[in-house]
Amino acid sequence: MFSMTILSYRRNKKNTDPKYQENLAHVVKDIILGVNHSTHSKSRKNAKKAVKALQNETAAQGMINVLKAMPDPNVPSMEVTVVEEEETTSANPSESSSKKIKKEKVTINPPSTSSIKLFKPPLDIISAYVYWWGYEIYVPQNCMGRLDQAQSVGNSFLGFLQVVAGNASAISPYFGFISAWVSLQFTVIKAQNLGKGVVLAATWVLPVALIPRAWDAPFE
Repeated sequence: MFSMTILSYRRNKKNTDPKYQENLAHVVKDIILGVNHSTHSKSRKNAKKAVKALQNETAAQGMINVLKAMPDPNVPSMEVTVVEEEETTSANPSESSSKKIKKEKVTINPPSTSSIKLFKPPLDIISAYVYWWGYEIYVPQNCMGRLDQAQSVGNSFLGFLQVVAGNASAISPYFGFISAWVSLQFTVIKAQNLGKGVVLAATWVLPVALIPRAWDAPFE
């Protein structure tokens, strides 16, 4: 039991270490930009570490902070796969209908961070912003209140996201996953709210592993 406590303490200390977060943030940047890690075992190991660290809230937030501070690189186009279910009905009523899965690749071009005039996000609706390193979703206080009272947090959040779909087409393939994550983690998300709302952030390496933090944009 004591040894487990020591191990947990060491892990927590490592996750909060700025140098550890910075080193892995550079690995994340290489992954996003398509740098090949296959020829170096150490690089492959670091890539696995970075992906694992992005699943830890403390380590991931530190890495996101480092990525946000980096100058805009030349970002290549990225392809995401959208999976749709299409129902087909036979002309003969006696034959049962069937579902056909359709896969489609969508190319997205994240804009330059400097080209986005973010601050000030609206205070009456959810807003989403796409960057070279990932994306952020700003959830103001009044939306948090509506989510808290909703019968289905996931469905309500999906409705909010669909309103901003035109401004965040790069993440629209993930709307369903994002909404499901918000539903599962809503208690954790609410714990970050200091009365102004929250911000959810994720990288392109793990676009459905969102990290919540307190609203930190200008409020007035």
